[in-house]
Amino acid sequence: MRVLWAIFALFTFWGTQAAASIATTENVTAQLEADVRTIAPGDSFNAVLKMDIREHWHTYWINPGDAGEPTRINWTLPKGITAGDIQWPVPSTIALGPLVNYGYEGEAVYIVPLQADADLAFGQSLTFDAYITWLVCEDICIPEEGRFTFTVQTGANTIANAEWDKVAKTAITKLAKPDNGIQTGATLKGETLTYSFAGPGLQNTKQAYFFPIDTGAVRHAEPQLISHGTSGFTLWTKPGFRAKDGLSGPIKGILTIGGKATALTVQPGAAPAGSGADTLPGANSGTQGKGALLQALLFAFIGGVILNLMPCVFPVLSMKAMNFVTRAHDEASEIRRHGVLFLAGVLISFLALGGLLIALKASGQQIGWGFQLQFPPFVAALALLFFVLGLMLLGFLHFGNRFMGMGNTLTGSGGNTGAFFTGVLAVVVASPCTAPAMGWALGFTLTQGAVVTLSVFTALGLGFGAPFFALSFFPSLLRLLPKPGDWMVRFGQLMAFPMFAASVWLVWVLDGQAGSIGVAAVLAAMVLITFAIWAARGKRAGKTSAIIAGFAIIWVLWSGLNGKDASALEPQTWTPGRVAELQAEGHVVFVDFTASWCVTCQVNERLALSSKKVSRAFKKANAVYLVGDWTNRNADIARELAKHGRAGVPLYLVYHPGEEIPQILPQLLTEGMVITAIER
Repeated sequence: MRVLWAIFALFTFWGTQAAASIATTENVTAQLEADVRTIAPGDSFNAVLKMDIREHWHTYWINPGDAGEPTRINWTLPKGITAGDIQWPVPSTIALGPLVNYGYEGEAVYIVPLQADADLAFGQSLTFDAYITWLVCEDICIPEEGRFTFTVQTGANTIANAEWDKVAKTAITKLAKPDNGIQTGATLKGETLTYSFAGPGLQNTKQAYFFPIDTGAVRHAEPQLISHGTSGFTLWTKPGFRAKDGLSGPIKGILTIGGKATALTVQPGAAPAGSGADTLPGANSGTQGKGALLQALLFAFIGGVILNLMPCVFPVLSMKAMNFVTRAHDEASEIRRHGVLFLAGVLISFLALGGLLIALKASGQQIGWGFQLQFPPFVAALALLFFVLGLMLLGFLHFGNRFMGMGNTLTGSGGNTGAFFTGVLAVVVASPCTAPAMGWALGFTLTQGAVVTLSVFTALGLGFGAPFFALSFFPSLLRLLPKPGDWMVRFGQLMAFPMFAASVWLVWVLDGQAGSIGVAAVLAAMVLITFAIWAARGKRAGKTSAIIAGFAIIWVLWSGLNGKDASALEPQTWTPGRVAELQAEGHVVFVDFTASWCVTCQVNERLALSSKKVSRAFKKANAVYLVGDWTNRNADIARELAKHGRAGVPLYLVYHPGEEIPQILPQLLTEGMVITAIER
C-alpha cells in the first residue's frame, strides 16, 4: 500500500511542476520550492527560497545594518503544517559612503523549516502560498515582491525532491553552526564596546567579525578591532543607539572567524579569562599589561615623528626652518638651548592637551584628538594668529624681540621665548592631524587611567619634537646651509605664504561650524587688524585708534561667532497636490523621495542635505523641502515615482514657480548640485 502511495505522489508531483514557483524582476530571480515531493505524517521538511541577484546589487540580512529592509515571508499554510523562522544565510558587510550594511550579493538561499502534524492524512495535495517582499539596492533601492505557490503530496514515506534537496543541504552546511561552548562577555566603557570570546583554538584567531541581530547594538560603520589573549580574543567597537545607556541583556548574533560562522549569544559582563580584553587592539597575541603599554608608547613615539610630515604642521615647520637658517652659524651651545626649549614647548603643550582631554572625559563628554578645533572661537583665533604671523614674516609688523623670536632679533633674549612658543604653536596646529600608528596609541587611552594617558601624550610629544631636537644637537649639519645674507629676507617672506594658506584653510573650517556670519566676522577682524597695524605706526592718536580697533576685533568675533545660524532643513510632508500649492505661492520646491531602508538616501542626507550651506541656500531662494517617505508602502508615492520613470528611491525633484516639469537630480548628490538646482 505504501508503495502505491509513493507512486501516486511521484506522478502527481511531476504533473504539478509546470506551475513552477518563480518570480523574476529586473534585479532578482526568486524561486520558492520544497526539498521533498512527498511528506509522511509527523516528518519535517524545508521550504527553500533561492534568490539570484543582479551584479552590483544586494539584498539584506535580518539586521540590515545602517539602512535597508530584511526579506519577509508571509505564509498561507495548509492545515496540519506549521512553519518555523527563516534560517538566514551568513551575511557580509556592504559599504556605501559612510554607511555599512549587512546583506547578500550574487546569490542568497533562505531555509524555512516546516513540520507536518502526526495525524496528517494520506493522499492529500498540500498547497503552500507565500507572499514574499524584499529590498534590492545599488545606487537606488527598489522594494520588490512576489507571490509563490508550490505543492507537496502526503504519503506513507517522505520522498526527497532531488534538485531542491541538494540546494537545501548545501545551504544548511553554510549556515552558522550552534555555539560549541564558547565563553563570552560584553562590556561598555564610555564610547568603547567590547565583545570577548574564549574557547579552544580561539587564541590563534587572526580576523573575526560579530554580526549582532539587534539593529541598535553597534555602530555598524565602526571597525571591529581585535586584540588577542592566551585563550581567545576581544573585538573593540562603538555602541549603537540601543547600547549607549548600557547593556540591558544578552546580544544574539553570528560570529565569523575566517570562513566559519557560529551562532551564539554574548552575555553582558566581565570578559572570560584569557580573551585578551586587557590587551590593546592590534597588539601581539599574549601581549598584556606592561607589554601593551610599552607598545602604545612606541606607537605614540613613531606617530609623533611622522606627524611632522602632515600638511597641517607645515606652516609652523616653515617658521622652525627659518629659525634654523638664521641660527645655522651660531654657537653650538646656543643652538642646543633652542632645541631644548622647542622640545619643552612641545612636551608641555602635549601634556596640557592630555590633561584637558582627561578632565573633559571625566565630566562625561565624549571627545577625541583634535577636540579643540571643534570650538569655533578657537578656530577663529588660530586663523587670525596665522594671518598676523604671515604679516610679520612679510615685514609689515614687528613686535620687537619678545614675540616668538622671529626676524633678525632671533639671536637676542627673545629667541629663547620664540623657541619655546614655536613648540607650543606647532602642537596647536598639529592637533587636527593624525599620523599612522598614532591613532592606535590614542585609542588605547580610551580605556586607561590618567597616568597612562599622560604617558602616551608624553611619548607623542617626544616623537614630534625629536627631529628638530636632534638637529639642534648636531649643528654641523646646519652649517651646510648657506651663510646669512640677503637671501634670508626673501626666504622669510616666502615662508609667509604657508601661514596665509593655513589661515584660509581655518576660515574654510569655520564656515562649516559658524556659517557665513562667522566667516564674515573673521574677515572683518582681519581688516581691523591691518587697520590697527597702520594706525599703530602713527603718534598717540594712532595708538588710540589701534586700541579701539583691538576692542572692535573682539566685539566682531564675539557677535559673529555666537550668532544664530540655521543648521538643518525643515521638512514638510509631500502629498500629490502640495507641490502645485507651493508653486502658486511663489516657492521653489525641492522634493525628496526617500526611505529609512534606502542606503543611498541616508548617504545623501548626511553628506549633501544636512549642511548649513544648503540650509542657507534654501532660505535665500525661498525654497520648501518636501519629503515623500516611502519607508512604508504608499500608493501615491509609487505612482509619482513611476510618473518620472523610477521604480525605487531615491528620487530628487526641483520645481521652480511656473514650471510643470521638474529638474531631476542625480541619485548621488553633492551640496553643490542641490544649491545650484534651487538657485537656478
